Amino acid sequence: MFKDTNHIKIFSKIIIFFFLLNTNVNSSDISDFQVEGLSIGDSLLNFASKKLIETHRYKNQSSNNKYIIYEADKFIEINQYDYLGVSTKKNDPKYIITSISGRMYYENLSECKKLRKLIINDIKEIIKFDGSDKSKYKSQDGKATVHTIQLYLKPYPSVETIVVNCIQHPKNSTTRNNLSVSINPEEYAYYLINDAYK
Repeated sequence: MFKDTNHIKIFSKIIIFFFLLNTNVNSSDISDFQVEGLSIGDSLLNFASKKLIETHRYKNQSSNNKYIIYEADKFIEINQYDYLGVSTKKNDPKYIITSISGRMYYENLSECKKLRKLIINDIKEIIKFDGSDKSKYKSQDGKATVHTIQLYLKPYPSVETIVVNCIQHPKNSTTRNNLSVSINPEEYAYYLINDAYK
């Protein structure tokens, strides 16, 4: 996907440019961040009708369906990502966005890690965050390997994060490798950690 380092740098800058809703340096308000024109707290009804939104529910929902994931790229024009997913609380009549995740596909892990590093470095220059974690773990189904960096926007015990992952699938998998950038406010991040996979 990425042909050379200069291409990666340019692409990284583009992502960061669209990633921020405004130009405030060292912002720590998660609602200031934007992916493909969407921010936490926006209503999906500002972008599509209820009928169209409901047509594009993500097929693999959590068994604990406190939140519903929608494939927003199916009803919103996207430019920087290959996939855009958002969540809202179940039965929310206003369809208020509670999390955002963009994905880009890649061919090999090294190119993903190069872009991830550039994205993280750019984020560190313009976003005030309290700490970070870097780790590697297996996906919920045990098939993919997730190489993750989590940026915490508030002091512990807060789990409000911006997460940048390289998700590597087995060679025989039909699922494509992807780099994901996710915005997870406190309540949704807590749900992912404690309830989503019960």
